[in-house]
Amino acid sequence: MRRHVGIDVGGTFTDAVLINQEEIENKTKVPTDQDNLLHTLLSALDRLGLDGGNPVDEITVSTTLVTNAILQGRFPPVELYLLPGTGMKLESLSWPVPYKIMSGTIDYRGREVLPPDELQWRRILQERKLNPSKSDHVAIVGKFSHRNQLHEEQLAAYWRQAEPGVNLALGHEWGQANFYRRSLTTYLNLASQDLWQEFARELERAVCERGCHAPIKVLKTDGGVLPLDRVRPVETIYSGPTAGVLGAMAQNPDASYVVVDIGGTTTDLGIVLSGSPLVSVRGAKIGPYKTLVRSLAVRSVAVGADSAIVREAGSLSLARYRLGPAYCLGGPAPTPTDAMCYLGVVPYGDRVRAEEALASLLPDEHRLPADLTRLAKSLLEEMAGRLAVEIRAMEQEWQDEPAYKIWGVLHPQEARQFYVWASGGGARGLRDFLQRKLHTEVRVGQFPEVSNAVGAALARPTFSCTLHLDTVLGRFSVEEAGEQGKWQGAKRPHAEVDSFLEKTAERLAGAKSIDLTGAEKEPFDFFPVVQGYRTVGQIVRGRLYVPPGVWGHLHQRPEGGSRRAET
Repeated sequence: MRRHVGIDVGGTFTDAVLINQEEIENKTKVPTDQDNLLHTLLSALDRLGLDGGNPVDEITVSTTLVTNAILQGRFPPVELYLLPGTGMKLESLSWPVPYKIMSGTIDYRGREVLPPDELQWRRILQERKLNPSKSDHVAIVGKFSHRNQLHEEQLAAYWRQAEPGVNLALGHEWGQANFYRRSLTTYLNLASQDLWQEFARELERAVCERGCHAPIKVLKTDGGVLPLDRVRPVETIYSGPTAGVLGAMAQNPDASYVVVDIGGTTTDLGIVLSGSPLVSVRGAKIGPYKTLVRSLAVRSVAVGADSAIVREAGSLSLARYRLGPAYCLGGPAPTPTDAMCYLGVVPYGDRVRAEEALASLLPDEHRLPADLTRLAKSLLEEMAGRLAVEIRAMEQEWQDEPAYKIWGVLHPQEARQFYVWASGGGARGLRDFLQRKLHTEVRVGQFPEVSNAVGAALARPTFSCTLHLDTVLGRFSVEEAGEQGKWQGAKRPHAEVDSFLEKTAERLAGAKSIDLTGAEKEPFDFFPVVQGYRTVGQIVRGRLYVPPGVWGHLHQRPEGGSRRAET
């Protein structure tokens, strides 16, 4: 028996479900307290009725904790030290954080060109001693440290000896190319580390006090899950949009469609191709920060069911922010949810208050039922129109993704005009309006209000092990683990490197308790290294991975905008 709990912390509400053998046994929804997400999570758990006599196998959380901290700048100061070597000037890039430049050069293959200047290290540490406001969080990133961590490790060892209490983060731990993104990823992960560790400790303690000893896992932005104490904080950004895509997959398997998750604060967009989510080739971007965090191809749009309605240039429009819950749910101001409630297209809210909210937007002489109905429909038409524009723009971005192009080659018979799978509290209310704007079928499942929590509950672990091997230099590195070492094998390996990749992946996956059953492998790339008209070795790249997906699918029959949606 598998009993999983999924909790999704949204900007407006936090949803929770208890799934038993692919059926929802219990579900709940509580308001999100952005100033106390831990209390919100525990309130959701309590509403599910979990205790020692009602055991579950696993709890998975999708949280906005780190996302909010980054967007609001609520993290301790971090000093960023860069070893850029020669080449492009750092000033040509847009850096959202200050940095200091250190000497020392490693080339693109990991060879030391210029050793660091230890006198510079001494000067910097002496200046820190005289600076009472110095940060105890220090990030060190070299341009090609993903090929050779030597300079980072040397500086870190020197620093730890001089300042034993310093909290250091090294860029090679993120193991991928792109110096700029690797620097910002290292910076953000270190900045959010203390906040995350405190949150994780308090959550585990509070859950145990409730008599529940199920392992707690966290949803990552790549669609996978990891134990609470093993996930890197920055990997949890945008787990909400990811949960929306997985929730759709759990209800609608083996199909291709656009996911539109309509929340109170934002609407999240994603896409599923032949039952699998599209993964972006670029890392996630949050605020001004471009990162190396692997992400699904998702986007958050600043319009939701609780968007504020404002008057601009004499006409009403939807703002890019919310003032609180809908007026029909006890909030302070009119929202699209009030329009849905008044029209009777959602099963919640106080219709009398919804009528009052809409009437407040009109002059006294135009508050007849027909006027209110016309206004409600126009507000929902505008919201659907805004979303339709964003969906069409996002579709173009998806088509530019390499994985999308490969899918198109492998599935030439599938139509490119995808239908829409809508979820979220406003899905039922906006379905018909969105269908008219898009001229596309829009379907809604049986559990749109808790779809994200379903996605969190049924998400399975992801794993990736990308091997880079330079047989001439006798060095290898693993991107995802930031691991580097010496290659003892042949100069021109074939079956040998395949076995090495599998054993490395098994070791790294075992450390995270990840089962590699069903893992996929990309074909190896072999690049000969030629010197003096003779091949002296190879540069080899290979990858073994477990793609994102869900453990199972809910037993339910979808409802939709047409008879076809019910088949």
